[in-house]
Amino acid sequence: MNLAASAEHRVPLETYVRLCRDYWLYGNEDALIQAAGLGTRLVQDGLPPEEIGEFQQSALMELGREFPGMPLDLAATRLTPPLIEVLMAYGLAFREQLDQRYLVERRLEQTHKLEALGTLAAGIAHDFNTILGVILGYAEMTLDRIALDTPEHRNLEQIVTATLRARDLVARILAFGRRQEEVRRIPVRLDETLRECLAMLRATLPPSVTLCTRVAQPDLVVLADPNELHQLIMDLTINAVDAMAEQGTVFFKLDALAFDEQSPPPPELTPGDYVRLRVQDTGPGIAPGIVDRIFEPFFTTKAVGHGSGLGLSVVYGIVRRMNGAINVVSEAGQGAEFEILCPRHAPEPDRALAPSWGGDENGAYSGDRG
Repeated sequence: MNLAASAEHRVPLETYVRLCRDYWLYGNEDALIQAAGLGTRLVQDGLPPEEIGEFQQSALMELGREFPGMPLDLAATRLTPPLIEVLMAYGLAFREQLDQRYLVERRLEQTHKLEALGTLAAGIAHDFNTILGVILGYAEMTLDRIALDTPEHRNLEQIVTATLRARDLVARILAFGRRQEEVRRIPVRLDETLRECLAMLRATLPPSVTLCTRVAQPDLVVLADPNELHQLIMDLTINAVDAMAEQGTVFFKLDALAFDEQSPPPPELTPGDYVRLRVQDTGPGIAPGIVDRIFEPFFTTKAVGHGSGLGLSVVYGIVRRMNGAINVVSEAGQGAEFEILCPRHAPEPDRALAPSWGGDENGAYSGDRG
């Protein structure tokens, strides 16, 4: 390929020829710094690695025409440092690009996997919910016909209790796999929802747990189902408290971000304005071997009977229905931080926002510690 004749690479080639000329004439360090910058730029422009060597050949030919008496073997030796700088910078940038591409593909693969699991789980849960309704109905009708304080009555009460627990579990499975069009989303101020949730949680958590909030901007609005937003904050908090063995501090950080071509968003999102909620704990962190599975339904590291493994799955489903993304960063001994990004909503002027709590204000919350 003749790079000198390629319009796509003419500008980088001219830049390389210029800095080679400067280095040949003056031997200054600025030319080497520019060569390193050019190597990074070539990766961004998509120049294949095998074509880098042709830059040097083309530069030598150009300089040979400018300086007819210049020995090419001497020029090739003296112009080796700029070429090395270009190659080193290109290699580092190319490796970084490959790593980023791998992370993007990995996240997209995880997203598709969880969406498939959600569809499967929701389909099974829907049918199972119908069966539970029949069991509960017949058990309650039979219970009305049995005398109190009898073994039969107590047995039926246990059946009703177990069925209600199963129905609650099914509801959480459906919450993980529910489609976006099945949820009514309205503008909600996230700082108000966070304040309400933490006020309720403080009354139930042990004194050894501290909840700290850092709201950089108090008027951030998202489109969400208010009850689901409460569920999300509750589940993330309970997960953090359990991770710390009910002793430590949970930090809640709320701010805004903007993504564009220069600052691209995560692969699940598109450029635009976003609200960011981060929930960080001071626990032991998440083991690297399981961090990719924490959003899978029924996955839990706890003993049997201690958590259903649906808490983070439900959180994931809620975030996706808000057209958002969730990510976790964790290091051993440094705790874990869950980052949630949701599109920022600009409410219409003079239009009041709906209350952040969409249900009964006195209603109790049953969080899943899984």
